Amino acid sequence: MLRHRRFAFAFILLLFLSALPAPAQDAGRPMQIHLDASDVPRKLLHCRIVIPARPGPLTLYYPKWIPGEHSPSGPINDLSGLKISANGKPLAWRRDDVDLYAFHLTVPEGVDSIEASLDYLGQQAREAEGFSSGTCMTAQLGILNWSLVTLYPKGLPPREQKVQAHVKVPQGWKFGTALPIDWQKDGEAQFKTVSLEMLIDSPVLCGAHFREIPIGPKDGPPHFLVLACDSAAGLEIDDDLKSQYDRLVVQAGELFGSRHYRSYRFLLAMSDHIRHDAVEHHECSDNRVPERFLVDEDYRTHASAWMLPHEFVHSWNGKFRRPAGLTTPDYQQPMKTRDLWFYEGLTQYLGFVLTGRSGLYTPDLMQENFALIADWARNQRGRTWRPLEDTTGGAPTLYYARTEWGSRRRGVDFYDEGALLWLDVDTLIREKSGGKKSFDDFCRAFFGGNGSIPDGTSPAVKTYTFDDVVRTLNDVVAHDWKSFLHERLTSTDLEPPLEGLKRGGWKVVYETSPSELLKARESEDKNINLTASIGLKLREDGGVIDIIPGSAADKAGIGPGMKLLAIRDRRWTADRLKEAVAGTSKAKDKLTLMFENQEYFRTFVLDYNGGARYPHLERDEGGADVFGAIFGAVKRTQ
Repeated sequence: MLRHRRFAFAFILLLFLSALPAPAQDAGRPMQIHLDASDVPRKLLHCRIVIPARPGPLTLYYPKWIPGEHSPSGPINDLSGLKISANGKPLAWRRDDVDLYAFHLTVPEGVDSIEASLDYLGQQAREAEGFSSGTCMTAQLGILNWSLVTLYPKGLPPREQKVQAHVKVPQGWKFGTALPIDWQKDGEAQFKTVSLEMLIDSPVLCGAHFREIPIGPKDGPPHFLVLACDSAAGLEIDDDLKSQYDRLVVQAGELFGSRHYRSYRFLLAMSDHIRHDAVEHHECSDNRVPERFLVDEDYRTHASAWMLPHEFVHSWNGKFRRPAGLTTPDYQQPMKTRDLWFYEGLTQYLGFVLTGRSGLYTPDLMQENFALIADWARNQRGRTWRPLEDTTGGAPTLYYARTEWGSRRRGVDFYDEGALLWLDVDTLIREKSGGKKSFDDFCRAFFGGNGSIPDGTSPAVKTYTFDDVVRTLNDVVAHDWKSFLHERLTSTDLEPPLEGLKRGGWKVVYETSPSELLKARESEDKNINLTASIGLKLREDGGVIDIIPGSAADKAGIGPGMKLLAIRDRRWTADRLKEAVAGTSKAKDKLTLMFENQEYFRTFVLDYNGGARYPHLERDEGGADVFGAIFGAVKRTQ
């Protein structure tokens, strides 16, 4: 009897389930995305998307949480002209009341696919915020990120959703991408079917002035510099720089001991009319730099030489190995960013390591770089209330925080303070092992793995947790790494973690002349940095950016929003301000500055007589130069 009752229950359940509406999506056929980028010079993209579907309710998503951006940064406000149809007839859609990135509609009977058309309205101003959505379309080039023009159905994870994409670029332009190409002709191309995850992870760089340069060793996966520039002259690259990028590829292989991509492309959009930034991807990176990046050695070496190595490291740390909290099933689920101290902080450190080992930074420049980082860290007085791990947990909002009062607030400090933290780890490993082990051993153990990727599938993702990091560190050198990391992540001490510099054989000192690196960064960022002396940082127009708590400028009452007008009774200039600060060590009178505060004027007298002070590194003769050994090229015996 019991058996019959079970059969009857199963039969009724089957009838009930068969009466439910079928899901209004079809995983058997790929989506089709047709991107018309012929209006890039107008910063306008057009897209048509064909989505397999079944009759019934359907929800379409516009990507919200974009991988690598660690925030709900999908530019929904720049989505325009959305129309949805089936069999040539328009379908009504309704935006969700709570999730503004979701659109609901009903698929009619007799329909096996729907078609959506939309436009993307590119940003106009170079200073406009955003990562992949930041300004990157000019009259001569464009970076095309698929997340900007994509809608996808709810229910099927992007890793399982198949897509066949097609692109059309302006007449006469060329393009490059990590996507496998099915066919291309006269500025149009169709790509092989891939997962939606892989498509969104593979932007397209296009331009009127375009060049692709092979770099790295001849064996193993191929690597390329893919260049698009506002001018043909900007595409030139000399032999010395080419050899440095060759060494970057080689040294990355030595550091990690594995490559888990089919090929890798450094996409470089070079223009003075775009927002300069970068975003990582698994088989490429989206890098946005000034027009003369390759031909202006002074700018490149002093300001942004570390950008490409940083994004390259992300192929291992962030794409192949990824924190569990940042590995979400789709682009709508919130990411848990608390492990960015490892994802971004370690990448910052290893990016510097590869910058030094490849020759993109000389040893002197690397010293100047860490001197500036150490001084910056000392100025982050917000560390007395906000521990480092809170800057990671708050990253989704801190990425868009104002620069004013930054030293009191703290921002995404896990980048540069992360570099100090991991220098500390590296030097401690070397000390405890008597020089027999280094952080390189951790990298090969943690990021090693099978590099094979079947065609049409997404590259592998291997998640990790805090305990996995601790376990691997202990496999390299036994230590209480859990307490070590926990202390540095949760500390609210004023003093930053500078033990790695000391253990590396160097110390921070202050001299009367700025380093070449500081001068270059002031020029690029268009600011005047006097934080190490009077505690003041200004824009080049005199507007106050930040005041270091406890400094002479802070005690005098100067604050963000004010604008410097004069030094004593004379109009100010950057040179006069620096000369006046330098003169405080000898002058009997105190430094007197006049500021405008909205429509009011006030003169401030600073109690300061320390003269010019700029950070540098100096050898601590008490120990070996471990710092120099870390950032020098290595050749590992296989």
